[in-house]
Amino acid sequence: MAVCNYQVFLSFRGPDTRKGLVDYLYNRLRDSGIGAFLDREEIEYGKSIGTTIVKAIDLSDICVPVFSQGFASSPACLMEVAQMVESQKKILPIFFFIEPRDVRYQRETYEVSFAKHESKKRYPESTIKKWRKALRDIADLKGLEFKKAALGEIGGTNGTECEAFFSGFRELEDFISKLWVLLKMGKQEVTKNLVGIERDVSEMMQKLGFAYHDGRAVEGQERPGRMVFVVWGVARVGKTTLAKVVYNEIRHLFQGCSFLRDVREKKVVYLQNKLIHDLKGGGRLKVNYSDEGVKKIAHIFQQTRVLIVLDNVDDLEQIKPLANKVTWFGPGSIIILTSRRKDIIEHYSVPVREHQVSSMDENHALELFQKHAIKPGDIPQEEYDVLSRKITSAAGHLPYYIEILGRYLRNKDKKIWDEAPGNVIGELSNRVKPILKQNYESLSKNSQEIFLDIACFFIEVEKRNPYYMWVAQGLCPATGLCDLQNISFLKIGEEEEFLMYNPVKIFGTETVKDNCIDPGKCSRLWDYKDVQTTLQEMKYWQDTRDVNALRIPPDCNRDSNFNCLHWKDFRYLQKLRFLDLDSVDIKGNSEDNDADIKGNSEDNDADIKGNSDDVLPNLVWLDWHGCSQKSQLFALTMEKLVILDLSSSQVSLRLEEWETLMRAKHLKVMNVKDCPLIHASLEFPYRVPLERLILEGSLLHLRKLTLRSCENLKKLPSGIEELDRLQEMDLSHTLIGELPLSFKKLKNLEVLKMGRTPLRRFPEAIKDLQKLKELDFTSCECLEGHCNITGLFSLKILKLKCTKIFQMPPGRFRLHILELGDCVPGQMAL
Repeated sequence: MAVCNYQVFLSFRGPDTRKGLVDYLYNRLRDSGIGAFLDREEIEYGKSIGTTIVKAIDLSDICVPVFSQGFASSPACLMEVAQMVESQKKILPIFFFIEPRDVRYQRETYEVSFAKHESKKRYPESTIKKWRKALRDIADLKGLEFKKAALGEIGGTNGTECEAFFSGFRELEDFISKLWVLLKMGKQEVTKNLVGIERDVSEMMQKLGFAYHDGRAVEGQERPGRMVFVVWGVARVGKTTLAKVVYNEIRHLFQGCSFLRDVREKKVVYLQNKLIHDLKGGGRLKVNYSDEGVKKIAHIFQQTRVLIVLDNVDDLEQIKPLANKVTWFGPGSIIILTSRRKDIIEHYSVPVREHQVSSMDENHALELFQKHAIKPGDIPQEEYDVLSRKITSAAGHLPYYIEILGRYLRNKDKKIWDEAPGNVIGELSNRVKPILKQNYESLSKNSQEIFLDIACFFIEVEKRNPYYMWVAQGLCPATGLCDLQNISFLKIGEEEEFLMYNPVKIFGTETVKDNCIDPGKCSRLWDYKDVQTTLQEMKYWQDTRDVNALRIPPDCNRDSNFNCLHWKDFRYLQKLRFLDLDSVDIKGNSEDNDADIKGNSEDNDADIKGNSDDVLPNLVWLDWHGCSQKSQLFALTMEKLVILDLSSSQVSLRLEEWETLMRAKHLKVMNVKDCPLIHASLEFPYRVPLERLILEGSLLHLRKLTLRSCENLKKLPSGIEELDRLQEMDLSHTLIGELPLSFKKLKNLEVLKMGRTPLRRFPEAIKDLQKLKELDFTSCECLEGHCNITGLFSLKILKLKCTKIFQMPPGRFRLHILELGDCVPGQMAL
């Protein structure tokens, strides 16, 4: 007989138990997927235990001796238990209609059997002593005990064995379940060479409520309730692997466990039967249709503390037939879902928790790649190290693709390594595209548009400006961004910037390109070659193009074909809402061109409005870094402009030109960072809905800043402390409620107006502004407390009308005007 590894070795006396208990137990173990050794032959008196039996015992994980009334009469059985003890095997005894103490002390039938062995003198005394000791050692172990049964319990069947067997049926099922757990039958196979997963495991253990020390989970505080937990993230990021590791670590703390792989790919009845089978520890119960399965699952396990993993779920309907309600399972149960969607848990009313699996960091990605790509013991050359980083970056630091690429490049020539980063993009696209497309098509049109914008233009861009644009378009960005995060298409960084996995970004850009043959028919253009083709062919167009977002990269400045780019070339881009120009020159009308060529555009006041009647009439966001000529800027239609970014520009604007620029009546965001040539003053027209103004590194010569009636403005412009030549600031009728401490750097400030603002306390930041001549806090109805103007020796005008200021500082001040009307009556102390 060939001997292989067994999980269970069964030792028994045939005449006592074979036809009932042992045959049933053997078949149940086999049905449960547990391999058991069952010897069909008896060893004759006088013969030693065969090598086959010795090997079978040594190669088995658990030994199960079935002690019956006649067990000790069989030398073969006694040899087997002695071998189990000698081999130090894990032993789980069954006491079949006999008391453990009878086995331990060799009483009753065991005493009779040993007397016969000794009288026949067929075995040495040392062997018999070994048998006795083995029985004592095993009988001390806790095992399954079949007790005396009532006659007729099985419907008229007689016989001691059957009575005992069927009365212990429930105990036998529990015994098999214990074997299932001890043998780790439900343990999930995990990929070797795991890298960088320990942090996620530790975090997930903590969220689940388990203590985790030295790589092992122990029971934390008791959880009388039930929990649903979702592990979510983009496809192939390692969700299933993480769930497997955690499952293997905590499964011993539950009464029943089941890990259902690829739920969305399997039939419901198959999954229901596997769930029942697993939770019963190899149970035999079968269901034939879904409704039957639901009833069985909801009823059988209500008192059982279970751990269930439903892997790869993307729809509520896939959950309902398996775990529709947590009350189907006992207190302390945990249901873990792995999904590309975070919102999959919204179905449950019990406490739900989640863990997002992100891509690997650069060093872990490199370590994983080199484990697969480089032979053990080899030290990668520096040039291979650089290539490895490029390849893992192109793979988006996703472990699944890193492993594939590593195995492919192992032992390959360096030329193939050189080509790998470029090939990676195409390979990833082919593998992941069907999965991502399915999720993309599940999105609403609103969310799809927002996704494509981000993929094409706004990776690592802070989310506020795109948000303004989407609102102006009539989109719903809050809903869209939530949808994208729910399916792991988007992540918001620590600085509120948009982040996206490289394969997802590639899918987004390819989706735009796949929807059009002619670049001019694409909704978005950003690729230099596509932009070049489109702009060069504009003169041949006879209809309005579909482009609504366009980025012209700085590369065009190095291309002679772009030197004559003119605003008239944009007349067919009537749908354009977003335009990003990076230091690109675009000519205005002929008069402006002549002036630019002569180099005297600074003094040229002729027709600064340009021909703007039909130049990009629907433009919402103009992002023009490095704009060099104001004539280029004024050629645009600006009535619908919401965001204007002129950072790092060299345009010089006098007051009247500034007023022309402010034709943008819907302007909410303006960025003039590092624009040193805007002189004199900035005055925003009445009721411009400005919310963000960025001034860092610019306007160093600014004398006056008027933000009056920008009723949505809540904070002072960033970089305000750099305007150290500023003399007058009007913040009246805004939502600015406090001044930063950096405000005290405005040493030349003479006038500060903050009437009708939500100011609550007298600003501490102005007490050292010794040149301050006028302070106006009129109708600051929330302003209360002391008026601390000590140190403001130049102050001539102080307006506190309609405030709650109730005390002036002691001392004399040379105020020419002091308005206190309608202050808190009878409480003003001078």
